[in-house]
Amino acid sequence: MPRKHNKNKKSFFGRPVWRNSTKTISVHPLRFYQPETLDDLKEMVQEAIDTNTTIRAVGSGHSFSDAPQAEGILLDTDHLNKLSKYKFSKAENLFEVEGGIKVKELNKRLDQAGYCIPTMGGIDHQSIAGALSTGTHGSSLDFGAMSKMIKSIVLVTHDQDDPKKVKVYRIERSGNNSITDTAGYTGPEIIKDDAVFHSAVVCFGSMGIIYSYVLEVEKMYYLLEKKEVSDWPTVKDKLRNRRVFQGHRSVFVQINPYLHKGKQLALLVYHDDYVDTDQNLLVQQIKHKVFDRIKRSRRSFQFEVASLLPYFVWIMIWRINRFPGFVPKFINNAVKSQKDDEYINKGYKVMYQGLDYVKERAFDCEIAIQVDSGDEYLEVIENVMQYLRYMSEEYKVHITSPLGLRFVKSSEAFMTPESGYDVCYIDTPVLKKIYGGDVIINKLQQFLLVGGARPHWGKRNDLVDLEYTQSNYPKYNVFIQTIKLFNPSKIFSNLFTKRVIGY
Repeated sequence: MPRKHNKNKKSFFGRPVWRNSTKTISVHPLRFYQPETLDDLKEMVQEAIDTNTTIRAVGSGHSFSDAPQAEGILLDTDHLNKLSKYKFSKAENLFEVEGGIKVKELNKRLDQAGYCIPTMGGIDHQSIAGALSTGTHGSSLDFGAMSKMIKSIVLVTHDQDDPKKVKVYRIERSGNNSITDTAGYTGPEIIKDDAVFHSAVVCFGSMGIIYSYVLEVEKMYYLLEKKEVSDWPTVKDKLRNRRVFQGHRSVFVQINPYLHKGKQLALLVYHDDYVDTDQNLLVQQIKHKVFDRIKRSRRSFQFEVASLLPYFVWIMIWRINRFPGFVPKFINNAVKSQKDDEYINKGYKVMYQGLDYVKERAFDCEIAIQVDSGDEYLEVIENVMQYLRYMSEEYKVHITSPLGLRFVKSSEAFMTPESGYDVCYIDTPVLKKIYGGDVIINKLQQFLLVGGARPHWGKRNDLVDLEYTQSNYPKYNVFIQTIKLFNPSKIFSNLFTKRVIGY
C-alpha cells in the first residue's frame, strides 16, 4: 500500500499519529494508508470488511470537530486529486473530481478549462470531499451551499447483495434529475434514488469512502466586491425583509459584538456579477494588492502584519490574554481594516478571503438559525451579542474576531444544517491559546442550541447528541435507514457518528 509523507502525519515510535490543521484533534489509527487509485480504495475497504475494522478518510484536516476520529484504518486522500470532464453526459459544465483534490487545486484546474465553481467557503485548502460531506458553504441565498454542485457521487462501500464484499456504486437522483446517459455507460453500478442521494450528499463518511463527485460548475465569471463599513443598527435595518439581498449574488456581514466608544461597527460585503470587459483588470488587481493593503495597514496594523509575518499571531494572542479589555478595540480595528475600494477578479479569487495562517490558529462553532419571514432571526443575533458582552464583562472570556453572518439557501439534503429552510450561519471565531476559549465556545453552543439551531458539522459541535439530531432533522429516520443499508457492520462509523446520529 502507498505510505507517503503527509504534513498532518507524524510518527511516534513507528506508529502513525495524524492531527488536524489546528492541532486540536489527534488520531492514532492502527493503520495509515494513502490510496492513489480507485482499486487502492477497494482493497483498503475490503481489508476493513475482512477484519471488521473501522475505516475513515481524511483530507486537509480543516475540521475542528471530532468527525475525522478513526479507531482502525485511516485513509489520507491527498493523492486522489484527478479532474476531468464527465464523459457520460452531454452537458458541458459537468466535471468529475476525485474526493481528495483540494479546493485550491480544483479552482486552478477549472480556471484552465474556462470554468469556476458557483460558491465556496472563505478558504481553499480543504479537500473537496471533506468540504462537501460536512456541509461547507459560502454566503448565497441565490445558490446555496457547496453541496448544491453535487450531481453524482461514486462511493466505495459494502456490496448490497453480499455485505462481506466491497463494491463501488454511483449514486444519483432519480428520473430527469439523473445526469448519466446510460447508453454506452461504463462504470460503477448506478443507484438512482432520491433518498439515497440526499442522504449521501452530507453524511460525514458514514455511508462509505467517497471516491469522486460529478460537480456542476459555471463558465468562468468575474465578481465585483464591495465592502461597506457601517454600524450594527444600520446593517440590521438593511437585513429586514431581505432588502439587502436584492440584486446581489451574495452578501455576508461581520460585526464587532462588543461596544467600542459606544458603537458596534459592522461590515457589509456584497458580491455582484461583473460584465464590463473594458476595465483593465490587471491594473485594478495590482492596485488592490498593493495600495489598498497599505491603506488597510493604517487602519489595523496588527492584522496586516499577521497576514505577512505569520508568527506575529502569537504576539496578538499574548496581548489579548494580558490585556482582555483590549478586545473590543482589537475587533473594531479588524472590521475597520477591511474597508476597501471595489475589487474585481475571477469568481473564486474574490470568494477566497485569505488570512489562512490566522485561521489555522483559531477554531469556532458555527450555528445555523432559520431566516424566517418575520425577521425573528435578527433578534437571535442581537441576543447572541448581548450574551457575548455579558460573558466578557462578567468572566473576561470572549471571541477574538468579528462575529460572522453568512446566508445560505435551503437544501434538500437530509443532514445539512440548511435542510428544509434558508439559514443564517453565525460564526464565532476564537484564536487558540486564548484564555477561556473553550469555555466561550461551549457556552455559545448551549445558548444557541436551546432554540433548535443547527451546528456546522465541520466546526465545534461538542454538545450535539442523538436526541438533538432526531429532534431537529425531520428526515433523520430516512437518513439512518439509508446509513444502515450501506454500513451494516458499522465499519464506516466512529465516535463522532455514534454521538450525533447514534450509529
